[in-house]
Amino acid sequence: MLQPTNRLTLIDAMRPPAGFRIESAMAVTFTLDLRALLAAPAAFALTGPDGTVAGSDQLEPIELLHALRSHADKITVFSQVGHIALPPSRRVFAFLEGAVVPVDGPLGGIVHPKVWVLRYESREALLDGQSHQQRLRVLVASRNLTFDTSWDTVLRLDEHPDASGVRLEPVGELFEGLIDAAVGPVDEVHRQRVDSLAAALRTATFALPDGVDDLRVHVLGLGRPGLSPTGSPLPHDAERSLVISPFVSDGFFESVHPHSIGELVAREESLDSLQKGALADVGTTYAFDDGSAVDFDAAEDELSPHDPGRPLVGLHAKVFAFEHEGRARLFVGSANATWSAFHRSVEILVELTGSTAALGIDRLCDGNDDEPGLRNWFISYQPPDPPIAQPDTSALDAARLAIARLPLEGIVEPSGDEWAVTYRSEESLPTLDDVTVHCWPLASPGNRRPVAGGSAFEERFETSLEALSGFLAFELAHCDGVKTEFVVPVTLTGVPEHRDRFLLRTLVGNAERFLRYLLALLDEDSGHMELLDAVERASADAAGDGQGFLNLPVLEKLLRTMRRDPAKLASLHPLVSDLAADDALPPGFAELWNAIFDAAIAGAADKATVR
Repeated sequence: MLQPTNRLTLIDAMRPPAGFRIESAMAVTFTLDLRALLAAPAAFALTGPDGTVAGSDQLEPIELLHALRSHADKITVFSQVGHIALPPSRRVFAFLEGAVVPVDGPLGGIVHPKVWVLRYESREALLDGQSHQQRLRVLVASRNLTFDTSWDTVLRLDEHPDASGVRLEPVGELFEGLIDAAVGPVDEVHRQRVDSLAAALRTATFALPDGVDDLRVHVLGLGRPGLSPTGSPLPHDAERSLVISPFVSDGFFESVHPHSIGELVAREESLDSLQKGALADVGTTYAFDDGSAVDFDAAEDELSPHDPGRPLVGLHAKVFAFEHEGRARLFVGSANATWSAFHRSVEILVELTGSTAALGIDRLCDGNDDEPGLRNWFISYQPPDPPIAQPDTSALDAARLAIARLPLEGIVEPSGDEWAVTYRSEESLPTLDDVTVHCWPLASPGNRRPVAGGSAFEERFETSLEALSGFLAFELAHCDGVKTEFVVPVTLTGVPEHRDRFLLRTLVGNAERFLRYLLALLDEDSGHMELLDAVERASADAAGDGQGFLNLPVLEKLLRTMRRDPAKLASLHPLVSDLAADDALPPGFAELWNAIFDAAIAGAADKATVR
């Protein structure tokens, strides 16, 4: 049932099962917000000793940094080229460099799925080195990796050893196809991760959701053997049918599904653009209105409608539901009811089959005595005459994609006492009429400068070591006031080996701040902070409060944790080691830590031997 009160967030769905930690993950998204990607390692890492995960309000900024340091290199994220939103400048985004692989649809469309494949391993292996269990989870969503507040669907499928479960080979084949769809060279670590997880998906079985008797995965738009061809897997006839799609086009009703549809729900502005007669075979058409509206400030209101940074509210879920002879077929995933979704773009739809009582249209949309249903927000729609055309910003959006597709590289080299990075491409920046282009390293917004088109791109920026950035930001502004902003990942060469540790020390701050964080982490009553606030503050400049750290009861807390929860010390050990290597800890603390850590490991090994 699509209940308005049933709000499972994508971050919640990523969190490891009790007793497990993340081993590796791969994802694909259409639009990407780097701040949301920051939250993924936090969801993977911030678990308690019993495997439970603290709520998002129990997150310290330094803990987030530790999670990033420990887990960002376990993630591969494929994202549609030109659709990485411009976030506020944060040095902490440096930890995500190399995690994002821009891709483009091989048939001329977009890469539109929103899928995560996560592999967890048992936490016991962290201490005793024994063989560990592994578990897969697959998330198929209509939600991009953003912090939008729109209505979306998330299907969670967990690996289960029962042979009666289903296999999800097409999901692995989707990611193998995305490697081929990359717009630039793909690092070997990503290829190996995709190969490993795809191989695991070929043999793993997954439990069917409650009420589901069968499940099939349809991947469109890649043209790979074994995957669905372009076209529609939707049934041609049904006693009842419902299509929920925020975006619709004439081509869907003319050629993709030229059959009767009982009910259609979409965004009003998308319905307004349909030609007269497009809905002739639709029984009842509804607009979706939950009372939400975008509250743009002056700057946001100037963004192109297709800018990756435009927030989404209201309807964003995609559901195709059919009932016939007491059986229901439900298609959920990324595809909208448009021609391009089924003929040009890379999409995923998961087909769920079950009884009408479990998966039927009324079950999905109607409420009950305790809470309203989604149908409460279906508003009867009357088409305008004539149709209302959507704003045409195609030239500006095409320019964004052309720039994002440039094969950029970043050359880092010393410059006096500081550093410089030169971003360049042998291909020319496109010449854009009536458009002004600015660019800057994401971590250095003060270095914003205009760039001209028509020649090979080359821009040199003087910077500091902690402000080096593998993300280059662009703003394209049309003379009519409309603009688009985006970020392009750039592979850096010549980066000094100690850069990550130097950045970590800069972000963590002084030794006193770290020790106070350590106390908060070891304390059962640690302070609280909303996840978004933590992301926003993670890279803020740190300073101590002027009090000496020698009075802090660190030793007592460490010894207590060594006895009660040695896994917590093990999870923190990489951060302590890095800070020790950078002389960011008080004199003698590294030796104290190592003695306690070694004792914790030895104690865990003794317990394992006894078992």
